[in-house]
Amino acid sequence: MSQPVSGREAVAAVADDGRDSTRDLGQERHRILRELRRELERHPAVQRARGVPDGKFRELHADLDPTALGRGAERATLRVAWWPAPDDPGFAFHYSDSTGFDCGWHREPNPHVEGKTHYQERDAPDGYEYETATFGGETPSRTLWAVLDRLTDRL
Repeated sequence: MSQPVSGREAVAAVADDGRDSTRDLGQERHRILRELRRELERHPAVQRARGVPDGKFRELHADLDPTALGRGAERATLRVAWWPAPDDPGFAFHYSDSTGFDCGWHREPNPHVEGKTHYQERDAPDGYEYETATFGGETPSRTLWAVLDRLTDRL
């Protein structure tokens, strides 16, 4: 159940073991993305990670060193989004580089796969190929590291 407050934010009622029964999902997303930015900055291929927009992040943009990932590209980026929800958070971890290759792990509805969690890959100019993916009931930080490991394996 949610109700609008102050224009664009929403407060969602969630069960949390008797503590405060409401929380600001926009603020929760910002907190999670700040945590993920700190984790990204620890990865050797990450040259720079920043939250967008400043002040209350909706997503992260990371500049990567493609040679550290074994790619012959000049530039590479990773876009990270996280949508908190009490039972089923959504996310997108999407890599792209200057060769036109892009891929990502997403937990969001997609008509091309069964279920929400999937991997998608495209070599320009072809369309995406999709496959179902799984992640355990992991924290945002563990999900990030699992994605970075899978990305390294895929590249």
